[in-house]
Amino acid sequence: MPSIVSVGTAVPPFELDQQVVKEKAGVHFLRGHHDARHLTPIFDNVQVERRCLCVPLEWFYSDHSFEDRNQAYIHWAKQLSIEAIRRCLERARVQVEEITHLIFVSTSGLSTPSIDAHIINELQFNPHIRRTPVFGLGCAGGAAGLGQAARLASRPEEKILLVAVEISSLTFQRDDFRKSNLVATSLFSDGAAAVLLAGNGEYTGRPRVIDSQSTIWPGTIDLMGWDFSSKGLQVIFSKKIPEVIETNLSENMAGFLGRHQLRLQEIDHFILHPGGGKILTAFEKGLNLTGTALCHSRYILRQFGNMSSATVLFILERFLSKEQPQSGQYGICAAFGPGFSSELVLLRW
Repeated sequence: MPSIVSVGTAVPPFELDQQVVKEKAGVHFLRGHHDARHLTPIFDNVQVERRCLCVPLEWFYSDHSFEDRNQAYIHWAKQLSIEAIRRCLERARVQVEEITHLIFVSTSGLSTPSIDAHIINELQFNPHIRRTPVFGLGCAGGAAGLGQAARLASRPEEKILLVAVEISSLTFQRDDFRKSNLVATSLFSDGAAAVLLAGNGEYTGRPRVIDSQSTIWPGTIDLMGWDFSSKGLQVIFSKKIPEVIETNLSENMAGFLGRHQLRLQEIDHFILHPGGGKILTAFEKGLNLTGTALCHSRYILRQFGNMSSATVLFILERFLSKEQPQSGQYGICAAFGPGFSSELVLLRW
């Protein structure tokens, strides 16, 4: 049962106010709709107040090639990942040469060699470090990476570093006037998170990863993802996503917890990826949550938007800095992504 030792995060420099983005998007989407005013309330409903992007708002006023977008992705993915890693390792007082395995998660750009190779060179990791680049998990990638890191940290000497970075804002398509692109425009933001897991038990007071579970629900493969075109990555969002989560989440989680003779009522803390306001509502209905159960998820959504795979790790960082769980308490870390898939991680203090 490896421990989560520390978390570090990083965001780019351009902070945008949601109301400003709403105004500009309303003008832009009028080009594709006779009346976009009935669509712009989406910017209020998603419950985002501010976001950080790697480019200024003016960048979106003109067209950009896939090559230009992807070059920007590579630059910012490296920069933000390195910043998050440094913060994570400084908090843990761990040197880069101690890391035995690097897991890199991202779905918003392409790079070969993968970004983790660039990171290893830049920060001078052990040249024999094992590495696992992961692509295609979308918003589920942070939770999935956490489960994978825990499985790799089975020996006491292992120190596994998980890095999730998304530069989703660069995927905006100016000539795509579908509602799914409007929803993405109201939500997407950029950020990176790094999590250190250790196989030994010397880190007292830190949560242990007990188990993880991946699920793909049949017949839902078209709910979320990217269409790849000559212009880049075009978002796929289905309005059915909250319904699918609300319908399936309770049974899915009950089966997972049942492997450890646990019930949902015995889970004390919830670290859930907030895909948007409707997703949070689906969580509350599907799991019968009340009060402040999702307060950290709501805070990250308001202040940072949806950073895809990195978001749930931002929530984890905030939770660990604000809460002091009692020994023996349980927590669930969860996220959902293309597939349509669920990733669950069981924690215990």
